[in-house]
Amino acid sequence: MDRKPKIKAIIDRNIRDIVLATANSKIGFVSVNKVEVTNDYSIAKVFVSFLGNKDANKSFDKLVQMAPYLRHQLAQKISLYKTPEIRFVHDQRFIIDEKMNELLKKDQAALEKMKKGR
Repeated sequence: MDRKPKIKAIIDRNIRDIVLATANSKIGFVSVNKVEVTNDYSIAKVFVSFLGNKDANKSFDKLVQMAPYLRHQLAQKISLYKTPEIRFVHDQRFIIDEKMNELLKKDQAALEKMKKGR
C-alpha cells in the first residue's frame, strides 16, 4: 500500500487548516485553492487567492512573510522526518475569470443594444 497519497493528504489538510485559522485573522480572508506536495515532501506549494480583498498583493506579501511561522505550526501538527517548506503561489484564476465574465456581459449588452437599434 502506497503511503504517499495519505501523507500528501494529511499535509494538504493541515496546511489548509493552519492558513485559514492563522492568516485570516491577521490579513483578511484567504482562500486556499490547491496544495501540491513534492514526492520527497520537502516543498508544499500552496495556491491562494484573496477574494474581495482590494489590496491582494499586499496581503500575499504578508502571507509569504508568515510562511516560516506557518511551517512551524505544521511541524507541531504532523510527525514527519522533515516538515515541508511552504511556498505560496498567488492564484489569480478567479480574478481573471471574473474579468472575463464582466467583458462578456458588456459585449452581450452591446450586442443586445445593436439588435434593438435595427
